[in-house]
Amino acid sequence: MGFKSFIIKKTLQAKGVSKDQAEMIADKIAADPSLAEKLKVLQENKEVKALFENIQKEMEEKKKGGMPEQYAMMAVMTKYKDQIAKHRDELAPLMELMMGMGA
Repeated sequence: MGFKSFIIKKTLQAKGVSKDQAEMIADKIAADPSLAEKLKVLQENKEVKALFENIQKEMEEKKKGGMPEQYAMMAVMTKYKDQIAKHRDELAPLMELMMGMGA
């Protein structure tokens, strides 16, 4: 594992991403370096960043309430489907990563 992959993995783990998911994300970014730049642009878009944070927060709340992860994701994504569609192009790299994690 290269130094950059190691840093990405450790940073993700520090933000609460599981070790397996962090490794998978680091591997995907190592295989496609442009993905990191796309994700950086996503992070800089305040509207999209807030949308993603809301989705993530609501999914966590539903999971803590006992809802299985896949159902929580479907429920929250359905709620925000209009906003997700609006920002589809900006969210594409993130969605690709999430699908690869089995989320």
